[in-house]
Amino acid sequence: MMKKSICVISLSNLARDGRVLRQIDYLSREYDLTVIGYGPAPEKYAGMPNLHWHEISLPKQAAVRTAYTITARLLQIPFFPRTHPAYQFALESRSDAYHANNWDSLPIAAMAARKNGGKLVLDIHESYDSWYWGLSTGIIKYVLKKYSPDVLASTTVVKQLADQYRKFGLNPIVLMNAPAHPYIPIPPKKTDPLKIRLIHHGVASFARRTDLMIKTIAQCDVRYELHLVLTNLASTYVTSLRHLANQIAPGRVTFHPPFSPFEIVQEIANYDIGFFPLPPTNYNYIITLPNKLFEFIVAGLAVCIGPSPAMAEIVNQYHCGLVAPSFEPSVLAGALNQTTAVEWDQMRQASLCAARVLNADIEMGKLVRIYHELLD
Repeated sequence: MMKKSICVISLSNLARDGRVLRQIDYLSREYDLTVIGYGPAPEKYAGMPNLHWHEISLPKQAAVRTAYTITARLLQIPFFPRTHPAYQFALESRSDAYHANNWDSLPIAAMAARKNGGKLVLDIHESYDSWYWGLSTGIIKYVLKKYSPDVLASTTVVKQLADQYRKFGLNPIVLMNAPAHPYIPIPPKKTDPLKIRLIHHGVASFARRTDLMIKTIAQCDVRYELHLVLTNLASTYVTSLRHLANQIAPGRVTFHPPFSPFEIVQEIANYDIGFFPLPPTNYNYIITLPNKLFEFIVAGLAVCIGPSPAMAEIVNQYHCGLVAPSFEPSVLAGALNQTTAVEWDQMRQASLCAARVLNADIEMGKLVRIYHELLD
């Protein structure tokens, strides 16, 4: 029998989009996939006979920024999807199902599904902080109201967002952003009490207050050092972070180039503590349950965060880290300073235990079951 086919559409830079890459990994094990998105296919997908990759040229950085502020490019998507280069690829795929990654690809997926008689599935993420500004413009609201009646199944990243999306007739299943178990098991490691290494990886931004981590390490005991693995090392904001580190924490902050999404878990496993204090500057940051939290856990790191409710629930449930009572650098530093290497080792061991449950085999299994119910 021929395999059923799924067309995955994501208007993101797929080479760096860990959530979408995980979906591709797990769905391609059982279905023929057509993938449409920005940028070329990662090398690991070369030669896979059941995976057809259609690259859309990445917009210039300025165009990407305007997309995220809901201007020219995104205005085209809900009203004129036929003009978007992804639409023709989707239409020609003639797939059994169309998988829209986030709301901006939903109109394209919905129209292709209608024309080709395919099933429509939506994975709607944080929607670029939509709950505090996007919905007020009416664009996301318009897209969800117009196309959600066509959606047969949906997923999102955290329970609080699932509750919000029910206002639009969706009933999302929560798929947490947990990575796959590494192929090489990560052994427990002892923390050096004289050199404890915190690591943070991702995008540095003023909205995320990346500077708070540097201000924290400046107030920590000398046994602590901070490693920042940043995807935007060339940005002016990171330049300002380098100056700040040199001024208030000389020799204690190291900046690193980014890892591939396929390498993150193995690379960060060489450190001791995953560090991500994220002040609640918008709704998404209040309820966030990000990739990096689960990458810390699967890598066998202890976790140090501020009082972010969804992350704190996970950390407290599995006893795999430290939840500081506020996001103030002095409070974060105080919590770190009061914690011993032995306690960090106990948290690291708890992370390895939690990783048996908080991993992509469990979370992506939910997505595969959705497609089994729709297509098999």
